[in-house]
Amino acid sequence: MAEYTELCSTEDVPEGEMRSFTTGNNEILVVNLKGEFYALDAICNHMGGKLVKGRLKDNLVICPVHRCRYDVTSGKVKRGAGFLVESFSGKCGDQKAYEVKVEDGKVYVKI
Repeated sequence: MAEYTELCSTEDVPEGEMRSFTTGNNEILVVNLKGEFYALDAICNHMGGKLVKGRLKDNLVICPVHRCRYDVTSGKVKRGAGFLVESFSGKCGDQKAYEVKVEDGKVYVKI
């Protein structure tokens, strides 16, 4: 059964930024968009890029390896790596998104 795990403090992820945290076997990206916190797998499922090294543009995180774009609010892929890259290495798929709750200045994710 999934339960909430404390991942970080709200102060660890300033507004408009993202940070990566490890809990157990999971590396999770936490994003702060205008005071709302979102979490998804921190490793791109396409080519293993560390999303925290990518760019955050509005609600999209752009993978630093092949530029797949993921909606941080849902984990859904919004733009793939492009036809040439994907024809050799497969399509970008959705990232796993985690349920988040914030209590007493702490960010919890449901794992």
